[in-house]
Amino acid sequence: MINKIFLILTFFTYSFFGCWAMFSPESYTQAIELSINNNFGSSEVRSVLGGINVFIALFSLVALFKSKHEKLFFQFFLFILSGILLGRVVTFFLGEFTSAFILGVTSFELVYFIFLLLALKNMEKRVFK
Repeated sequence: MINKIFLILTFFTYSFFGCWAMFSPESYTQAIELSINNNFGSSEVRSVLGGINVFIALFSLVALFKSKHEKLFFQFFLFILSGILLGRVVTFFLGEFTSAFILGVTSFELVYFIFLLLALKNMEKRVFK
């Protein structure tokens, strides 16, 4: 049941932020204090921040309704979060980890990361699949 709640929260969270970045990159970047200097920057926000987040949301929705995809989604999402958190570690060591916003986002990502690790470990322990 907790996995289903996680999938629902993931769907709504990542759809919201993904659609916001995809369809209104200027207001999204303004809210997170990032600047867009040209069309390439806008395209990158739409595709990387928007498209990937929308894809995560849609994949979580598929996993919600088709349980056979749940483990694959958790593995995929763990892989993506690992890359994001690697970037956060580099940010920390370069001394750029300077705002409450970055700390908040990183905390959110760490909670998701830990949940995914625990959920996948729990899936491996199941006797009957």
